[in-house]
Amino acid sequence: MISVKDDIIRDEILKEAQKLFQQFGVKKTTMEDIAKAMGKGKSTLYYYYCSKEDIFDAVILKEMGEVFNHVKQAVEKAITAEDKLKAFTLSKIKAVQKRVNLYKVVKGEMQENMRCMKHLHTEYDLQETNLVKGILKFGVSNGEFTKQISKDLDLLPSVMVSSLRGLERDMFIEARYAKLEPRMESIMGIMIRGLRNEK
Repeated sequence: MISVKDDIIRDEILKEAQKLFQQFGVKKTTMEDIAKAMGKGKSTLYYYYCSKEDIFDAVILKEMGEVFNHVKQAVEKAITAEDKLKAFTLSKIKAVQKRVNLYKVVKGEMQENMRCMKHLHTEYDLQETNLVKGILKFGVSNGEFTKQISKDLDLLPSVMVSSLRGLERDMFIEARYAKLEPRMESIMGIMIRGLRNEK
């Protein structure tokens, strides 16, 4: 049974590991470095995590969870389906921008080692796709979006999520954050015009 103390120590490990990963990269950070930053022995780390890679995966999962919860809350606050889609896109950009250093680390890890990230991204993609699917269904049910999209609800949400992620990734790689938000708004405008139920 996991105790509150275990949760606190796990959080502390992830917090210190994240700082080190951002500063030195995953490759150069050792289990000893993480233990030292916590003021604990390496045995404490190995009690909770099998390896540095396990800690890295846990850091990324935690970050992804925080980004997704932030996006979900923004979507839930919006009233119309159109506003929900805009909230989905713009709140995600803002959340990811705050984590840009970690994003760079992740990008480097993905380029160096395809072992990592694929299984983590699959789960995250599914969450985002389901969120967008719910928004589209809501838009159809309240008459904002055309009923014709109902037959494409198995494919359309994943296409939308992939398109937006591709643009987002390209912009981050080019480090053109200032232009990211207006460009995303423009792309969302085009998508929404295609979804609208024109009366």
